Amino acid sequence: MVIEKTEKTTSPGELQRLEEKRAELHWKFIDFLKSQGIKFKDREHATTIAVRIATGEL
Repeated sequence: MVIEKTEKTTSPGELQRLEEKRAELHWKFIDFLKSQGIKFKDREHATTIAVRIATGEL
């Protein structure tokens, strides 16, 4: 949802706010993976895991 809004916004202020929110959510997900003992190689791998969860692959 945040990524979709980021792609559609033309307001620099709103874009900045959405990018900050995306980063915040990303780090919360990283912390969640760690707390659950789910191993990941790097941030890119964690993003791949998130996409797979969102699309129902995992």
